[in-house]
Amino acid sequence: MPKTDFAKLAELMKQARSRHRVMSRIHLMDEVTIKGTHVTATSPEGQTVTMSLEELIETITAAQGAHMNTGIILPDGVKAVRSQGRITILVYERPPQVYNLKWIANNSPASFGENTRYRTVKIALPYLIVLAVFEPGPGNRLMLSHRNECFFRTAPLKGPDDELLYPALLNCSKFSPQAGHPLSWICTAKLDPSFLITVQDENARILAGLWALLRELLESGYNKSSEHHEESSWFTETVNAKVDRRITSVEAWEKATRQDRCFAINVPWLKTGMTLKQVTDRIFRNARAVQPKVTSASDIARILFNHATAH
Repeated sequence: MPKTDFAKLAELMKQARSRHRVMSRIHLMDEVTIKGTHVTATSPEGQTVTMSLEELIETITAAQGAHMNTGIILPDGVKAVRSQGRITILVYERPPQVYNLKWIANNSPASFGENTRYRTVKIALPYLIVLAVFEPGPGNRLMLSHRNECFFRTAPLKGPDDELLYPALLNCSKFSPQAGHPLSWICTAKLDPSFLITVQDENARILAGLWALLRELLESGYNKSSEHHEESSWFTETVNAKVDRRITSVEAWEKATRQDRCFAINVPWLKTGMTLKQVTDRIFRNARAVQPKVTSASDIARILFNHATAH
């Protein structure tokens, strides 16, 4: 795990306390100045922030849950898009198929990390559902987040009330307690989406973010990181639950795949007990993707102090 920069952390906490003091007095404001192409607000303490009118409108639009440009061309495989507050979720589905996956070897000297030894396994998966979660980044541009989740299904998605199943995959993490955490988190500790900042075209940025996430999920290597850093992986949970004799080990899974490439759609994978809508609503709640109302100058001032540059 990366070392904590305590000096940087202390500075960020100091900035947060300063902003909190400003925000605690923000209700005293009742005026915001619009001059030319810029909007300015001043706190009772005399701190001033300025934002372009165009950026303010974009930020307010994002806060109302309409951040994503509805004119973009959705990537292949995206079955639905949900937005709330500053969060947008792409619901990606891939049909059943056989994958060549990089899987931790039984004789690996390490459970995860640089010294992990891998081998290639050939296993059949059912419908793969990936919830790619995007949120505004620098410049208010929609960026891939680290809130992404993965699930299985034994039939294609038909609507928001279809149930999702836990994926029997390493690096898809189970947390305990589950409250406040993802249900099936895709481990993206080594995925740095900052390369997307320079991509001006939103269409290209969203596409690149989704493909980067899929590569991380399917090509980066399956190890025991979830067992070490979180509660467990959903592969380990599925094996321990003994849901099917063909999924008692990855070797048994390989054998079943050789015998029937389509068997995975008939496996009783672990149930989440939640629908697609319920899971995405849960992501919104965990991300605090509220939809604040903008009904006064104080509301606009609050947005300015949260997003604009102080002077």
